[in-house]
Amino acid sequence: MNAVAMGMGWLVEPLNLSLVLAVIAAVVWLARWRRSGVTLFMAGALWSLLWSMPAAADALRDSLQRAYLGQSAEGMPASDAIVVLGGDIGRLDHFDSGDANAPELADNRVATAARAWHAGRAPTILLSGGPNGTTRGISEARIMAEALNKLGVPSEALVLDEHSGDTRQNAEHSVRVASERGWHRVILVTSAMHMPRALGWFKRQGLAALPLAPAEAPPLLSGASPWQPSMRALRYSARGLREYVGLLAVVAF
Repeated sequence: MNAVAMGMGWLVEPLNLSLVLAVIAAVVWLARWRRSGVTLFMAGALWSLLWSMPAAADALRDSLQRAYLGQSAEGMPASDAIVVLGGDIGRLDHFDSGDANAPELADNRVATAARAWHAGRAPTILLSGGPNGTTRGISEARIMAEALNKLGVPSEALVLDEHSGDTRQNAEHSVRVASERGWHRVILVTSAMHMPRALGWFKRQGLAALPLAPAEAPPLLSGASPWQPSMRALRYSARGLREYVGLLAVVAF
């Protein structure tokens, strides 16, 4: 996302928008527009309340990911390369077993890429992701490479893009590598929720990408009342709303 889209993404997060509306409501109230102030405050509170409900969070998440769940690495067509986007990599010790099919790795994108590689879907894996606030200066691409080595994928099968900071750069840098290496079609691995935005950027860059998403966590409704507010539902909703802002950015920027 660019700065405008990032700002919009921050604003649509339920708690952030509620806070902004509460501040505006206070100013309006002090200006003696009491009814407008109350209306703004209630609108902000209801915005967060809505997205804290598991039913709303699940509906939002499902609208993004339903088309990309249930895929298997073995069922993918052969391609020139597998592209894995950084994010949600998980702890490295989860890969110590060396088994990409371990149950604890069912929803892991790196293990998903390893399964596709072992199934012969592509000879090369491109890992795209630079350092972020949690990686202590190490690129996500390098962390994913270490994890894939543990899962039996040799370093010579890996290409690292260590400079991408967002989805747009993931696509731009991947297309540059594809052009240099003569790739025409890739398998794109990222989370199911993020897949619509990622595919949008790859399409804009002109690289054919086949989606392969790992399994997602169970629906929030599986363990809660549909209308019982929770912080977990609020976090999922915030992520989904950011994805929709990101989709708008694909079209606008």
